This record gives sequence, structure tokens and C-alpha cells, in this order.
Amino acid sequence: MTIVRLQNAGKQYGDRWVFRNVSFTIGARERWGVVGRNGVGKTTLLRAITGEGELTEGDAWLHPGLRFTLLRQNRGEQSAATVHEAALEPFAELVAMEARINRELEQLGEAKDAAEAERLLKSYDRHVEEFRRRGGYEMRSRADATLEGLGFPPETWEKPIRALSGGELGRLRLVQTLLYQPDVLLLDEPTNHLDLRSTEWLEEFIRGYPGTVLLVSHDRVFLERLADHVLHLEEGTAYAYTGGYESFLDQREARRELQRKQFEQQQAMIARTEDFIRRNVAGQKTKQAKSRRTLLSRMERIAAVGGDEKAMALRFASGGRSGGVVMRLDGVQCAYGDRVLFAPFSAEVSRTERIAIVGPNGCGKSTLMRVLAGVGEARRGSVTMGTGVRTAYYRQDFTHLNPDHKVREAVAEAAPSLTFPELRNHLGRFLFSGDEQEARVGDLSGGEQARVALARITLQKANLLLLDEPTNHLDIESREVLEEALEGYDGTVILISHDRAMLSAVSTRVWAWEDGRFVDYPGGFDEWLEWSARRKAESAANAALARVAEPKAGALTASGAGANGARTSALSKNEIRRREREMEELEARIQETEARIGEIETSLGDPALYAAGADPARPAALATERDTLQARLAEAYAAWERVGEELAGV
Repeated sequence: MTIVRLQNAGKQYGDRWVFRNVSFTIGARERWGVVGRNGVGKTTLLRAITGEGELTEGDAWLHPGLRFTLLRQNRGEQSAATVHEAALEPFAELVAMEARINRELEQLGEAKDAAEAERLLKSYDRHVEEFRRRGGYEMRSRADATLEGLGFPPETWEKPIRALSGGELGRLRLVQTLLYQPDVLLLDEPTNHLDLRSTEWLEEFIRGYPGTVLLVSHDRVFLERLADHVLHLEEGTAYAYTGGYESFLDQREARRELQRKQFEQQQAMIARTEDFIRRNVAGQKTKQAKSRRTLLSRMERIAAVGGDEKAMALRFASGGRSGGVVMRLDGVQCAYGDRVLFAPFSAEVSRTERIAIVGPNGCGKSTLMRVLAGVGEARRGSVTMGTGVRTAYYRQDFTHLNPDHKVREAVAEAAPSLTFPELRNHLGRFLFSGDEQEARVGDLSGGEQARVALARITLQKANLLLLDEPTNHLDIESREVLEEALEGYDGTVILISHDRAMLSAVSTRVWAWEDGRFVDYPGGFDEWLEWSARRKAESAANAALARVAEPKAGALTASGAGANGARTSALSKNEIRRREREMEELEARIQETEARIGEIETSLGDPALYAAGADPARPAALATERDTLQARLAEAYAAWERVGEELAGV
């Protein structure tokens, strides 16, 4: 069922068209990836779909009653006082209902007579039932799970909003957006500020989301795992593709090849026609020539294939050959105030290695990088550089860029010997032309500041690159250019990034933060992922075996004696019968719950649920009921296992 349709849509600002002739349809429960270079109008298109931005031309049709929630890249701070209160803002009506129920409960205890108590009890029961039906008893568990999934552990929930960093605010806005659970979820760069673990949690959330999802993202792995359609904005319009991100790349190349052939054929036909017109317009075939001239004037011209729009010409200058040992870390430990970030860490870095530093937000990755760059101090330990090492450091916060400098001045600092023409040409390779080179750094977007920082670092002729989140603010094309430059670089690289495609392509070694310490893995990112998954599986299996092997309280050992050597009694016959009845009841409950979950899944997959005239709130209600039942099912299984273990010990 179609829920969104754009027909010949166009948006113009002043005399500049952002996009034109955009037509596509979105069906219920589809996952769309929206991709394109920075500045092509992806966010503008999302605002047009929600109705927040008007189209200059064309139409946007939305299914009646459709509810949207749009996560924008930039929004103001929230009004709530704490992180947990902000997470409950999407449930404002339920929170108010909960407060009313509590007041009614207090009033019941103070009722003056039976008639007043009866009236209050009816109102209380009615409100409790409505609260239950609308998911009130699950709202806090949903908020808590989403907070933890996106990197807010319970000890941060009472943190004031005003104390959050920009990245934390971005994650909190994402928490709220997900908890609103609209019919259409629009996410503009949702993985910004997420670490690898939170990104994977978000993938699982979106995979199970009951509504439709539109994602603007530059994360290629994220798009490939989630998208079943791709909308690509390029050349002032948009093209829709069916399939995941890799399929989109293949289809786009096929479309461009077809367009290239059609363009060449049309150009050949136009050339032949124009030649005929020139030779015959004043001759005996003048009527035919004029007719063909009219035909040409009315012909819809096929555009030439523009291919990828301009990308940075990025290449890291060689800094010469360093010694075989580039760096040695001896017991390096970092702290933030009184909080120790990680245990003492020792490692030796060899020439041409490409080391990825991975771990959750706040674990100390950037702090360690500052120590390696010599701009920060370790709490203990030392870092020793090898012979002939020349370092270049990319800071993700751009604090090394003077916001009052012009782009030209900021880059010239890195290579004062460059002549003005050489500097101008270098900036041109980073897509800064003419007046853009005179722009103030503080007025640039995040993507533009990233290009300034990269333009500087490529001039430094370093043989050790320390890169802290260089892919932040870069579009897909720019990330691919950076990957190619790193793969062709003949020096050593230490890299912090949450871009899994880049980590897979570049890294040869991984420093991974785990449980308060860095683990040094001698292989690439993909190999580390497999190794880490195996370790977790083995750990879980060992824990399960330990639980099974652990003697139960009161249970007999093999010799018939308890843990203290004294004889202990088994369960009485009455207790055994009671537990057996409990097992039967739990099995029946599990069977009934699983059956209902199956019915809900069938209903959610029925197109009639989303048809015109259907209750628009019904899908969300079914999804909420399913989530509640799944939680109850997990509890029932846990109880069933517990009772089974007790009976097994008899």
C-alpha cells in the first residue's frame, strides 16, 4: 500500500533549484536509504515529505492520518531537567495519566462514604484500563531500554540536560525520536555520535520497527543492512532504486551506462539531422528541412551522464621513511578528573601499520590519541617516538582551526612556503574555489571544516597520521576518497572511526577497549569482529555451564550430603506436585502468548491494516501489544527454566 507519493517535486531557493522532477512512491513498512553528496537537498526533501517545507513545484501526497517524526541533524536543547525525564517526553500523555491514577488512588483512601468510594473506584478502574491498553506499564521499560541501547547507562539518567555534550544531546534526541513510534520514522544522520555498539543496537531496533523508515545516512554498512530501497539525489534530481545499498551501486552504474548510450545515439541523430538541414534548407528539400528543424526544437534532449559530482583530490604527502619502531607505549593510563578511563596499556607500533582504536563513547579513545599526539598528558606511563617520525594529528573537534581565520589562512599555516597560486590550486582540490577560499572558518559547515582540516594535514608531509574521527561530516563519496588515500599512503596510521566500511578497508591491527582496558588484536577490523563474537559466545556458554554445574541451595551432592557435609532433605511430595502444576501453567501461558504474538505478526503484515479508512493508530497499538507480550514471554521462559532446574535437582 502506498503511503507517500511525490510527483514531479521541485524546490527552489532564490534562483537556485535544489532539486526538480523528483517522483517516487513509498509503501508501508519499507526501509528507504536517502543518499547523495552534502548540500544536494536530502534534509530539504525530508521536510517536504513531512509538510514542514513547501515544494516550489509538484505534489506530495500523504496517506490520511499518517504520523511522522523527523530526527534532524541540528535542534535546540530540550526543556526537561534530566536525561530520564527527556526520555519520557514522548509519553507525556501517559505520564500525566499515571499521575492522575495516583491521585485517584490517594482520594480512594480518603473517601468519606461508600458512594464516593464507588464513584472513585469506577473512575480509577477506567483510567487504569486505558493506561494499560495504551502501554503505560511498558513506557518506562521502553524508555530505559532505549537509553541504554543508545549509550546512556543508568548512572547518567539523572544528569541535567545542560551538562550534556553536543554528541550526548544528539543521542538523546534520537532516543526521543524512536520512542514517539510514528507511522513514518525519518532519521537524518542517526548514526552521528553513536559508537559501534549503539549503532548495532539501532540497526536491530529499525529492523524490527513496525512502521516505515527513511534514513539519510553516509554509513554504507548501516544502509546495506537496513535499506530495501535507495533514493539517490544527484544532478539536481533524484533516482529511486529497489534493493540494498550494494544493489543500488550496480543499478546506478547500469542506468548511467544506458543513459550514456542513449545520449550518444541521440547526439549522432541530432548531428545527422542538423547536417541535413544545413544542406537542404535552401534547396529542393526545404520543406523537409524545416520540418526536421521543428522536430529538433521539440525534441526532449537526453542529458549527458555527469557521473559522480566533484570529489576531493585527496593524497597524503610522503613524510619520508621512519624507523622500524614508530612508537612505544609503556604502561600508559589516562583519566578524566578522578575517573580512570583504562588500565595501563603497553604496545609497540611498527612502520606501515594501520591501527584502529575502537570502543564505546567515553572510554578514552580521543584522550589516548591526544597523548599519542603529544598534546595531552597521561596519568601514568610514557610514549616514546621512534627515529625519524613526523606526526600529523587530525582532531575531530576542529579546535586546532582558528574560527576567525579565512580558509586560505587556515590552510597556509600548515605550509607557509606555498606560493599563492600553489595554495589556491591546493584548495581547489578540496572543492574550495574563488570566494569560498576567503570564507571565515567559523562560518563553515561541519563538512566544510572537515575539508579544511584534511587540506592542512595533507600538506604536513608526515609519516605517522593520527586521525580522530576523520569521517565525521563527510559524505559517502568523500569517505571513499579518504579510504583510497589511506590505502595508498606509505606511512603509519592510527585511526579512530565509527565507519565500519573504512575500518574494514584500512585497518591491519585493532586496539579495542573492553571492560576498562585496551586489548591489542593482531589483525584487521573484520577479523577482530569475528574473534570478539567467538569470545562472547564462549563466555556465555561457559557461564551457562557454570550455572548448571553449580549445586543448588538445599540440593544433595553426589554423595547425598549438602555443601556443609550434612544430609539435606529433598523437596517434599507436595512441593514437587506444586512445582509440576506451576510448570504446566507456565507451558500453557507460553503457548498462549506465542500464539497471540503470531496473530499480531500476521495482522501487521496484512495490507488491509494500512488501507484507506483503517484506524491509523491500530498498527502502533498492535506493535506495542506485541512488545509487551514478548517481554512477558521472556519472563515466562525464565520462570519455566527456574522451576525445571528445581525439579531436576530432586
